[in-house]
Amino acid sequence: MKQPQEPVFEPMPETPAEPESPAPESAGQPAASLAEAKKNILAGLLWCVGGLAFSFISYYFTEAGGRYVIATGAVLWGAWQAITGLYIWLKIKYSAGEYTAFRRMLAAAVCTALLIGYLTVLSTQLVNGGGELPLLDTEQTYDCPDLGLRIRIPAGYTAVEEAAEPETDSTYARYTMYVLDGEWEFNIDALQNALSPDAESITDISDYCQSRDSAYYDGGIIKASRPFSSNGIDMLRSEGRRTEYPGFVFTTYDLKQGQSLITVGISYPANEYGKTGTLQRIEELLQGIELTESAE
Repeated sequence: MKQPQEPVFEPMPETPAEPESPAPESAGQPAASLAEAKKNILAGLLWCVGGLAFSFISYYFTEAGGRYVIATGAVLWGAWQAITGLYIWLKIKYSAGEYTAFRRMLAAAVCTALLIGYLTVLSTQLVNGGGELPLLDTEQTYDCPDLGLRIRIPAGYTAVEEAAEPETDSTYARYTMYVLDGEWEFNIDALQNALSPDAESITDISDYCQSRDSAYYDGGIIKASRPFSSNGIDMLRSEGRRTEYPGFVFTTYDLKQGQSLITVGISYPANEYGKTGTLQRIEELLQGIELTESAE
């Protein structure tokens, strides 16, 4: 018997395996990065605005000739933080195909940067312009007949600012005067009839001056109170520093007019201490002091 022929089956061609697609990025990762970018943008803007506001306030509340603070570090740090956050935010939006949001944020960022830049330039101009003191190019004279005191002030200082406080039951009559040039200050603080009749010369109150100096020079005494003479006037001279103004040296000259105590103060930058030009300038100021007949 003839055997039936077995059918021959053609092998099926192998279907190539589909390439594995990379694992999709976690959906939460872009959202977290976007939130972090927004936080950096907001924090950076706050640093910039806060730094500018602090600079304005510091300048506004500073007296003429005083020191103010410009918060450059806060502004620069805030700008860097905001730019970093903005770059990440734009990158995420562009990668996601959200071109409208990308363009809007980019335009807003450019406008904000221009505004902050304008405010920074404006603040610098205001501070620099406002910080220039109106210095006089003529000599001035401070005359106080009640004390018997006249002072010639050379050109190059602000107009004389003076005040007088009358005597009360608990205080002596007080007279003050000061001028500035932006770095130097020249001032007078006098108490009328404050000295005891036993004080016949300025050296008789040296103990009082030394006690006062120990409190006044809270940053350290450079040279303690000692006799000094200028323009024929006997004085007590001391030098020291104050913690409130660490970059300056303060010099005090005490002199006696009748029973009134007149204290002359001169302050200047510490880096000028001991220089020949500094000593000459101090002597020029002291030479302008003249004791006259008191009107009391």
